[in-house]
Amino acid sequence: MIGASKATTTREFQLLSTTNITSTGAQSYTVPAGVRYLEIEMWGAGGGGGAMTSTGSGRGVVRYGGGGGGGGGYLKKTYYGAADMQVSDTLNFTVGAGGAGGALNNPGAGGVGSVLSTHKRSTTVITTFSYVRAYGGGGGAIGTVGDATANGGAGGVPINGDINTNGNAGSDVASAGIGGQLGGADPDGGAGGAGAIGADAVAGTAPGGGGGGGRAYALVSNITLGAAGGAGKVIVKAYG
Repeated sequence: MIGASKATTTREFQLLSTTNITSTGAQSYTVPAGVRYLEIEMWGAGGGGGAMTSTGSGRGVVRYGGGGGGGGGYLKKTYYGAADMQVSDTLNFTVGAGGAGGALNNPGAGGVGSVLSTHKRSTTVITTFSYVRAYGGGGGAIGTVGDATANGGAGGVPINGDINTNGNAGSDVASAGIGGQLGGADPDGGAGGAGAIGADAVAGTAPGGGGGGGRAYALVSNITLGAAGGAGKVIVKAYG
């Protein structure tokens, strides 16, 4: 009996399946047969880059390149379930959409966080999760060099989970005549997009990279606009 008990508690579980959820908005995952626990990874979406902005007028006008959007946060959680998980139980998520790039003289929009909300059995809620999320990155701002709010803020550290990591902040607003700034990267996820220099700003790479900022001045108007942040993502690995 002692030997049997030890074998039961120390055996390694096998990876049964891996599910990638990349569509944004409300999503669900259906628990397969034989699952003992789930490993869940989530990325928040990246913020959009800020656009070109200007101060003054006429010969005194000063233009600034937009700040890069911040990268989304990352969470990794192991879930055993409040009760034994059953076949066809569902875990319900929101997968964050990337923040839009800023229009002329406007900051980028913040990325939306990815959230694990409930474990359900049919319509019955087994578990309601509190603060199990990877936060979205802040939108790239507009303003003058040195402005504390001129870069896209990093995705905040999730409150719960086994691993909690911030995204990187985007680069600060650029000085007059300089290109837009680099978006922040998501940890273990997507890269930040390049700021506009001789071409349009580059969108952040999914999952969670921040969008690049717009150029300070260009004859082609799109070069002055911020680029969108990369969408969030969820990966669920089932072990049994």
